[in-house]
Amino acid sequence: MKYNFKSNLERKNMLLLDITTFELENTTEVFERWEQAESMVSSNGLKVVNQWFDAGGGRIVTIYDVESIKDYVTYNFLFSDLCHIEVFPVVGAEEFKKFISKCIESLNAKSHSMDS
Repeated sequence: MKYNFKSNLERKNMLLLDITTFELENTTEVFERWEQAESMVSSNGLKVVNQWFDAGGGRIVTIYDVESIKDYVTYNFLFSDLCHIEVFPVVGAEEFKKFISKCIESLNAKSHSMDS
């Protein structure tokens, strides 16, 4: 699946970086629960952009595209007793550069107008 990070600020959806860690002895239960979650939870408002598994086990890193935080919480609630979950809103690097450039231009324009 190819994802266009550049359009995220234009859309209303959010990108979330999720780092899920779990004890190695819980691996089987985590993956069984994962299959259960994917079959039970409606994924209308939540899409997995990409996902990586730690080669040593015990950690999964996922980028989600969500319509609302409610969609994310509904999906991940099933894992809250087995896993430690950290989540951060993220923006693609190119998108962030464009945003910062616009902010700097705006600040420079205000600074020049104050000097006049």
